Amino acid sequence: MSDEDWARGVPGTWLDGLLTEWRDLDVTALQERLAQVRHLRADIDGRGVHVVIAEGRGPDPLPLLLCNGWPSSFLEYLEVLPLLTDPGAHGGDPADAFTVVAPALPGFGLSDPPPPGGSGQAQTAQLWHDLMSSGLGHRRYVAHGSDLGAGVVMQLARAHPDAVAGIHLATPGLPLAAKPWTEAEADYARAVESWTAAEGSYAHQHATKPNTVAAALQDSPAGLAAWIAEKIVAWSPQTNAGDTTFPRDLLLATPTLYWATGSIGSSMLPYWNYMHGGRVMPDPEQRPAVPTAVTNFGGERLPLPPAPRDLAERYVEVSDWREYESGGHFPAACEPQLFAETLRSVFRPARTVATPS
Repeated sequence: MSDEDWARGVPGTWLDGLLTEWRDLDVTALQERLAQVRHLRADIDGRGVHVVIAEGRGPDPLPLLLCNGWPSSFLEYLEVLPLLTDPGAHGGDPADAFTVVAPALPGFGLSDPPPPGGSGQAQTAQLWHDLMSSGLGHRRYVAHGSDLGAGVVMQLARAHPDAVAGIHLATPGLPLAAKPWTEAEADYARAVESWTAAEGSYAHQHATKPNTVAAALQDSPAGLAAWIAEKIVAWSPQTNAGDTTFPRDLLLATPTLYWATGSIGSSMLPYWNYMHGGRVMPDPEQRPAVPTAVTNFGGERLPLPPAPRDLAERYVEVSDWREYESGGHFPAACEPQLFAETLRSVFRPARTVATPS
């Protein structure tokens, strides 16, 4: 699978193979796998939210919120859940156990759609705090976010520093601050501009005319699979054989979830909201005193520009900074062991200050 093959988007022969596998997908096996985890339907201020909860097995499991982005879903966390909840059974320390809460973003999968204009990061962050605190009774907790979820988690820490004991951001796309810039920030600005021109057409479509593209994608399984799979392949590392490290069964299950729930259009609304008044620029003068770990997972076939530490420190209290050459944009799926070990490590300090649930 060469870059030349993908230069104009999804290669036809590759897509034909994916569609053949999708037609033969063992849906019963997928349903049985989903039945192995606990699902809840939460009503938060009249909005239905789908939540996966996995209880920790250890002396004092730490509540952990996981917040994904696009085109992601809770499905990406299924492989890593046992590593997070029961580390003692997977070569780790039982004291590092988490109780995991993985809600689906409004309009994603089995969660209700947001209002027509979408929910902003601050509004979604408030939903997640209400879920964790008044809904599930966790007075102190930690949170991880990637992609769109990283922005939500940053807002969560900013709005509720007394409840959030720490956050972890995976390869976050951070907004540029006011000049003057450091050399690293200037390099990042140029990289973002170049990447957006070459690879950002999907985001512009989501932010400007989501209903138009959604009508086409929800009418065509091939179109939906191409729209989702092209990004997953682009943002995942490749194997030595040239295939993606994103698991094949998950690559089939992800469009299945979007297709069955009709949620591809509503999953685009965060982009619309961000462009049309929902963008919240963090104030560098009001950084939340919440320890923030940042991990730039690398290795994508088409890397997204990683934000430099200089820029991150304008917005958050950086407590841990890591850079890996693997994991890509979907580290929980592509490198579950590395992802789990990273969260165990960066959140150990939070266990000494977090109030028991």
